[in-house]
This record gives sequence, C-alpha cells and structure tokens, in this order.
Amino acid sequence: MRYFFADPSQISSSRAVIEGAEASHIKNVMRLTTGETICLVDGTGFEYLARIDRLLPGRVELSVTARTPSPRIAPVRIHAAQGYLKDKKMDRIVRQLSELGVARFIPLISERAVARPASGRASYRQERWRKISIEALKQCRRGDLMGVEDLTGFGNLLDAGRAYDLRIMFWEGAEHALTAQRAAPTVPVAQSVLVVLGPEGGFSDREAAAAEAAGFWIAKLGPRILRAETAAVAACAIVQYLFGDLGPGQKSLDKERLTE
Repeated sequence: MRYFFADPSQISSSRAVIEGAEASHIKNVMRLTTGETICLVDGTGFEYLARIDRLLPGRVELSVTARTPSPRIAPVRIHAAQGYLKDKKMDRIVRQLSELGVARFIPLISERAVARPASGRASYRQERWRKISIEALKQCRRGDLMGVEDLTGFGNLLDAGRAYDLRIMFWEGAEHALTAQRAAPTVPVAQSVLVVLGPEGGFSDREAAAAEAAGFWIAKLGPRILRAETAAVAACAIVQYLFGDLGPGQKSLDKERLTE
C-alpha cells in the first residue's frame, strides 16, 4: 500500500483533498489513476484508506473508505534539542530522528555552536525541516508528524525542562552512561523525555553544571567521542530503547538507579 501525507484540515469523514507537491507526486511520479486505493497519514495519529476520484492539476480528490488509529506512535514523547550544526548535518539529523519516532525537534543555540542560521533564514530552515519530517513520516510509516520548534537559547531550554518527566543531557565529560532498572521503581513511567545534544564542540563545563543544577541527568554515550550527528541518533535510539518502543517494553524510571 502506498502512503501519502494529507493535511488533517483537508480530510473529512468521507472526503479528502491533497494539493501541491504531494498531489504532483501522486499524478506525475507514481502515475496513479482514478479508482486506485492509497493510504493517507494525517500526522495526528490517524491513517485513512482512500480511493482516488479525480486527478486535477495540483490537486487530487479522494473518497475516504476507512479511518483507523495508527499503531506506530511511540509510547513516550521524546523531544530532542540539538545544538546547531551546519545545514546538511541538521537536515540529516531531522530525518533520522523522525524515523526513530522522536516527537519534537528543537534547534538549540549553545555556547560552542559554530554554525548559526543566517539572518532571515531561520524560518526557511524550519519549513525545510518540516518537509523532511513529512518525507520521513511516509518512509517509516509513523502515525504522528515530528514537530519542529523555533530556534531556542540554552537558558530558555533549561527553564522549559521543568515540564518533562525526565531531562537528559548527553555530554562527553559525564562520568556515567544512562541505564534503567526494572526493580523497585520510585517514580512513575515517563510520558515525556527531553534529550539535549551538543554541537560539534560539545557543551562547556558551565553549561553542563547549569543543566545539572536544573535537574537534568548528565550522561555519556560510551568511551568514544562521536560526531555530533552520530551522537544525536545514538542518544535518541538509546532513550527509545529504554523507555519507548524499540526495546522489550517501556521501563519505569528509578532515580536512584538511572546512573551507575
């Protein structure tokens, strides 16, 4: 079954409309014809079976025949804040984190971030990352669209961290790796996790100390120093394995045993 993204505002109980590049892809690239059935994903957790009724320039009209909740939504909401990198590296990270089921992507300006968005290009980059997130949604068939937030500063991120069940900064200067134990949980199962990752130069000692003071767990990613784009994928995969749906089951968080 072929998957396509449809804006939820363009879907009703019986009808759907796809416009723009996605409509052109259906008509001119995939060369689908009227009467064919496809699957639509709206990015809010639902999938639809739909039959193509009309193929118009820049527009496809469909009849919705079924609507079901998507079975491919991660049970834990992971928000990944990434220290700003060069454009292609950030593009790659957005795609891969979307494939891993990360719920939101937060571009972060930190002390050692060498790359910065050019004046007037921040909104352009944000829109590009949203398009990449849509492409990844279709490729990996996830049910919810990874959100892309506005560029944020390090201090604002620490303040926002209070809203999460668990806050983790991955830093090469940390003493311990992140682990989880099933036995004797002392806090509820996490519903939201904020994962913070540094730019090419990593985080400074000052930033790590500020994050720890703000209630973040400071964890390392093993004995080797990873490239920033590798670290982002490794960190989110570990968190998804420990607390999400990549492992044997979501685990309780034991604050006394998270770091060993």
